[in-house]
Amino acid sequence: MTLQPAHENTLRHGDYAVTLRASLRAAVALENLPGGIPGAWDSLMRQTYTGIRAVILATATDRAEAFFLLSSLSSKPLASFLGHAQAACLELLVNLLPEPDEPAPASTSAKPMALRDYLAELFKFGTAILEWPPSEVWHASPAEIDAILRARLDRLEAMEAAANGEPHKPAMSAEQRQANAEAGLDPEFNRHALRALKARHGA
Repeated sequence: MTLQPAHENTLRHGDYAVTLRASLRAAVALENLPGGIPGAWDSLMRQTYTGIRAVILATATDRAEAFFLLSSLSSKPLASFLGHAQAACLELLVNLLPEPDEPAPASTSAKPMALRDYLAELFKFGTAILEWPPSEVWHASPAEIDAILRARLDRLEAMEAAANGEPHKPAMSAEQRQANAEAGLDPEFNRHALRALKARHGA
């Protein structure tokens, strides 16, 4: 995974502008919409004003700016707005969630974790494990939280391996990947390191 800052773009129309940010807060807000993120994507592809408005309000860094921009449309034709608003919102959604490092191993018993639960886990890990203030966790992108958590767990593994006089092996074994996939977790997610990290922080 290549770590990058949370994606942002600016939607402008007339005298108004609003910044859209691919943050954890935005992801949760979109997933809480009817139909979740897939429903939001479908509405954008159909270029519906209702769908575009919902995505703008969910991802805007300043809701007041978003309302001002949307209110300015009340007496104007929407045709000049919908096209570039759709493009800005689609760009935001494309950059919203981290890409998997590799496909999960095929397993008939695997039960993937629901996106809503994954986002809740990221918030919990960001506050309890990384010990960030909630405001910073909400502002960060899911990809940022995921990558930094992995780095923190890998560092813990290295420290524990050094303490035990063992070589550090950050890569997951095939058995670990398979067990994680069957538990509905990221195949690269090291549950044992996370348990140790939780214990160390009294979680």
